Amino acid sequence: MKRASGIGLALLLIAFALSLAPSVVHAQSSSYVVASLNSSVDPGAQDFLAGAISSAQSAGANHFILILNTNNGDGASLDSIIQTISSYESSGGTFITLVGPYGAQAYSAGAYLAEASTQVYMMNGTVIGSATPVDAGTNATAAFTTYMEALASNFGRNATAAGSMVSRGESYTDIQALDLHIVDGVVNASSVSQALLQLGAPANVSTQTEGVRSQLISILSDPNLSAVLFFAGILAIMVDLFHPTFILSGAGAAAIVLALIGFGYFGASLTAVLLMFIGAAFIFLEVKTHHGVSAIGGVVIFIIGVLLIYQEPFSVTPAGAPVANFVGPSPLTYGLLGVLAFAVVVGSVYLFRVRKDLMKKSRGRFDLNNMVGKEGFLLSDVKAGGTGAANIDSEDWSVTASVDLPKGARVKVKEVQGFTLKVEGI
Repeated sequence: MKRASGIGLALLLIAFALSLAPSVVHAQSSSYVVASLNSSVDPGAQDFLAGAISSAQSAGANHFILILNTNNGDGASLDSIIQTISSYESSGGTFITLVGPYGAQAYSAGAYLAEASTQVYMMNGTVIGSATPVDAGTNATAAFTTYMEALASNFGRNATAAGSMVSRGESYTDIQALDLHIVDGVVNASSVSQALLQLGAPANVSTQTEGVRSQLISILSDPNLSAVLFFAGILAIMVDLFHPTFILSGAGAAAIVLALIGFGYFGASLTAVLLMFIGAAFIFLEVKTHHGVSAIGGVVIFIIGVLLIYQEPFSVTPAGAPVANFVGPSPLTYGLLGVLAFAVVVGSVYLFRVRKDLMKKSRGRFDLNNMVGKEGFLLSDVKAGGTGAANIDSEDWSVTASVDLPKGARVKVKEVQGFTLKVEGI
């Protein structure tokens, strides 16, 4: 029953992750479609915007307004979104990015997304910039700078100032961005709805947000979460090896599968994933070695694999857009990995010792030689050389004796003959 419960839990989680129906985004009847992205530029955002823009094209909407507030993202998702925007613009649509509401940011991948738009507007109190990819070398930074300049100049904006957001990590307030002509205007409005009206959207236009499918993809594609899920899954299975319940094994397997799905969305390299599996193998080897060395080695290899996820080699897509990560491991990730690493190393040694002690006690309890000297009473008559039954040490045993003994007689174990106790009267 427990095994079935564990397998059922694993299958349920996997099915939930893989079989959710795509979120349907309905275009407006007017020529304006409005969507809001208030999260990272990640595979979930890509899924959401691809669906929203596709619906806008199908409905013949010639204006798409994206309300943007983001501060990081990954290059692969960014490039895919920009290509989708370019396709919409090529079909005659006007793609407008509105950095809002008050206090919103278009940092990192968000800055590229804004500059790829036909028109860019900022609300009061917003910021754009700081678009240097994480751990980018000199060549990568130069390539991203050129890319940003190309996006800005394509729509007649200030390529030099836009490039500085990458090469120098510059950030600009709404007024600074307008003065430098990085954006096309600043919307003086106290709310997003007022800003939309100033941009020409009808008063009754609704704003589309990420659906359940896109949100789930965003959650799974977070490399920080996926790394922790993978390691937690290993820990759960390892604990279950010492104390079999199958429920933990099922949950651990489901966590690992979900982590792999997330790594796939994020675009983790095969090398990174293989290192994590090798690390896991060494951790499981600890079950045999029991000295902590395999667990420590496995943890080190695993963490190297996790860090490689954030060190994707710089590349350029066939479309000419550079691709790299704009996100890095968070302090929380380091902390959780440290805790899990400690738990695996110390826990594996501790669990082995607990199991070893239990086995010693178990062997002691069922060693029949320990019954010698114990007393009890006969449950039946015992003829000399024959066998009968006796209750000794609160348990019923098969007994034999060298002399006749009546039922109810008090007896004492003299020796053990196989699984039969030889007793004598007392």
